Parts: sequence; C-alpha cells; structure tokens
Amino acid sequence: MRPALKSALIFAGTWILLKLLFFGMDIFQNDIFFPGLLNNFFLLGAIAVGLYLEKKKEGFGEGTALSDIKHSMVGGAPYALIVSIFMFFYYNDINPDFIEERRSERMDLIYNEMQRESYVDSLKIQNNDFEVLTDDEIFKKIKKDTDSALSPNSLLVFSLLGLIVLSLTYAIFVTVIFRKILLRNFYS
Repeated sequence: MRPALKSALIFAGTWILLKLLFFGMDIFQNDIFFPGLLNNFFLLGAIAVGLYLEKKKEGFGEGTALSDIKHSMVGGAPYALIVSIFMFFYYNDINPDFIEERRSERMDLIYNEMQRESYVDSLKIQNNDFEVLTDDEIFKKIKKDTDSALSPNSLLVFSLLGLIVLSLTYAIFVTVIFRKILLRNFYS
C-alpha cells in the first residue's frame, strides 16, 4: 500500500474516532466550528505526511511538482471520501437529532419572519413561483426545500465536494511549501 494512502487512512480513522468520542462524551455536539477545524487540520496532515512519505520513498530531489501534487492527492482524496461517507452515516444513523434541531431552528425563524407581511411580500418579489401561493403554501414549500437541503444526502454531496476542492488546494499549497522551503536544498 502506498504511504500516502496509509496516511489518509490513519488520519481519517483518527478523525472518525475523535468524532465518536465527542459524541460519547457529549461535547461539541451543537458546535461545528471545532470539529470542522479538526477535520481541516487532519486533511492537511494526511496530505503533508503522505507527501513526505512518498518523497522519502521516491527520493527527496526526484519528481516534478505535478507528481508531488498527485502524491498529495493520493493522501487527500481517500481522506475526503472516507470522512464524507462517515459524516453521512453519522448524521443519518448515529446523531440525527443534530440535523433535526437545525431544521426546527430554521423553520422557527422562517415562521416568525412570515408573521410580517413585508417579509412575505419580499419573498413573492424574489421568487415568481410564490406570487400565486398562500402564506401556508409558501411555508410548506420553504419547509420542503429546507428538508432536502439539510438531509444527510445533501451533506454527503457537499462535504465530499468541499473536501475534494480543499484537498486540491492543500495539495498545491503543501507541494509549494515542500519544494520551495522545506526540501529546497534537494532541488537544483
């Protein structure tokens, strides 16, 4: 198995274990900031450690910048896939209350806003489909859209897309750091 892939598996497994530990200890359950930062840090770690191990195996002065980005993505892409699939199962089966709380908060906010006639008028101006609907029908349509947007399926798609884009960005960033700063003496 390639060293970068091992790095991705280890970092993804560690993040999953931490997320389950947080769930078991009931900490950071309503906070997405700290677990999100940890996720980004572990993604960056998987890419950096994976690239370092690949360069160590290949030879520090060997290869091109594109091959280094490819090696980095071997660490980043599996991490993104594993973590996104875990997040789907986590929010679908392990902790569905989190999404349900977000839905109810959003719908309570919309309901309170819809008590003002000016808000409903602005919705009708912004969306032509709402012009012929009653307030209850508008609320039901917004609820349906919110339910689909806050579903675990949508979370899977958006987290996978976001983590893959972040992986590519980090891969380029880490490659530049390795080639221009950390391993500059190996490249002529």
